[in-house]
Amino acid sequence: MFRNLALPGAVFFALALGAIFNPRFFDPLSLLITFGGAALVTYFSFSEKQLRGLARAIRQLLISPESTLASHMAELRRLSGLYRLQGLRGLENQEADLKDGFLKYGVELLVDLHSEESIRVRLEYRMLTDLGEHEIHRQMLLAMGKLLPSFGLIGTLIGMVLLLSNLSTQDSQTLPAALGLAVLTTLYGAVSANVIVAPILARLQSAAVERETKMRVSKDWVMTIMQGNANFLIDTSSAAPPVFTTERLRVPYWTSPGLPAHRSSQ
Repeated sequence: MFRNLALPGAVFFALALGAIFNPRFFDPLSLLITFGGAALVTYFSFSEKQLRGLARAIRQLLISPESTLASHMAELRRLSGLYRLQGLRGLENQEADLKDGFLKYGVELLVDLHSEESIRVRLEYRMLTDLGEHEIHRQMLLAMGKLLPSFGLIGTLIGMVLLLSNLSTQDSQTLPAALGLAVLTTLYGAVSANVIVAPILARLQSAAVERETKMRVSKDWVMTIMQGNANFLIDTSSAAPPVFTTERLRVPYWTSPGLPAHRSSQ
């Protein structure tokens, strides 16, 4: 958690120190043009739901990142062993403790005794929905990474117009302010795009790739459990986790045990 917050914390700390000890690097008008303009265009380019989704994704990325692929595979091996010993009852007892939302959804479908085709379709729909949200978040950050330097350049042009319009008067107070506006907006745009937005985008993209891998592995695991095969994940002697797909597994169709059509109220 502290590693995730180190970069934004260092940036804001440096800005605060610069504003205190060297006020020349802090200009409210330059900040308003650069950040306010980029925020306004982003707000009108995307829906409020998408903006809230991006905020949640960044907060989760910085404060509570998801588990790694190795730990996720270990969780699947544990559930496989539990299923081997106790069947679906054992998985049902673990539902509340599962932290991965996609895996929890798959276990719920198994416990509710949906058909194999129904489980596959629902898991694929859930996976495509999550991946679509990640792609929207990536596009939003890409747009912000382009808007911030663009509005920094716009602020530079505004400052140059003010500077050239006041050259004839040679006002000793107006000229430094216009020059500062021209320079600081470019500085703010370049720093915010490359030091804040770009690292967050890279972290979000890597998290999305790992999330997709875990969802595909979870989907294949659920489908093989549905077919009654849980032995291939029990063996932990191999150095690398197995790669499997439901098309390659050619196991006999699993007939459900004598469980009720719906979960018990216990």
